[in-house]
Amino acid sequence: MKNLELNKHLLKIISLVLSVTLWFYVLNSEPLEMNRKMSLVLLPPPGLALNVEVPKEVKVRIKGNRTFVQDLINSQDKLFVDLKDYPYDQETFAVTFSPDMVPVPFGIEVLEVEPQQVVLSLEKEIKKFVPVKAKIVGDLSNDLRLTKRKISPNQFLIRGPRSIMKTIGKIDTLPIDLTVLEGSGKIKTPIEALDSRITIEDFKEPEFDYVIRPNKANFTLKEVKIRFLSASGYVESANQFASLDVLVPQGEDFDGLKASDVKVIAEIPDTDKNKVRVRLRAELPNGIHLLQIHPEYINVSLKK
Repeated sequence: MKNLELNKHLLKIISLVLSVTLWFYVLNSEPLEMNRKMSLVLLPPPGLALNVEVPKEVKVRIKGNRTFVQDLINSQDKLFVDLKDYPYDQETFAVTFSPDMVPVPFGIEVLEVEPQQVVLSLEKEIKKFVPVKAKIVGDLSNDLRLTKRKISPNQFLIRGPRSIMKTIGKIDTLPIDLTVLEGSGKIKTPIEALDSRITIEDFKEPEFDYVIRPNKANFTLKEVKIRFLSASGYVESANQFASLDVLVPQGEDFDGLKASDVKVIAEIPDTDKNKVRVRLRAELPNGIHLLQIHPEYINVSLKK
């Protein structure tokens, strides 16, 4: 009797598991309709470009097994249309999107594509380099000045339809507010939005390299011995000493700051030339900021 009772309970449990499994199977097997967005990529023939605004995406209505549909929703597919198969030599021509143009896996049906049609026009494609310009806003206080401003990269190669390219002479960054900058550094500088028909080749977000310094030095070091670093042999220069304009933070004691506390270095490049022009650089104690070296460049003779 006990074995009979145990078998009955076991059969009930098995029945329950089978029922739940069957329910999940039926639920997931039920056809599901859903919208998904696909990036629209129109491929003009070589040497031509679109001169009209077109949608960046199309909305596709699909139907199929729930699991397959959900997997497809999570994918990032694109709809490619090769325009060489259309009468692109006409002033305008239409591209009609049909369900069979959309690549989908087996078991998925495409019901509808929106928009159903776009009207296009092509013209000659032009490429050119244009400069990148940093858009500076805000004013520094009277005792500060912007001593360095550099945008990198400073130009881009762009391409697009001739009629649009003729109107573009530069690319501006978004505004860079000087009032929130201090000292020196580099910041990422996004660019202003371009016409969607323009493409930037090998795009890299520009960086703004800046240095903000006081207008006047509060300390000058005179007759700092120049150290010549050369692997080429003996060097001679009419300049043996330099002076430095430096900024010492307020409250610091500069009475102990001497010329011997800093280094002014002339690093001679490895060259076959007898004479070179070298830019001086300085090594300063922590907290001391260099504003200017006098002279900034010196002429050096090499004797080998």
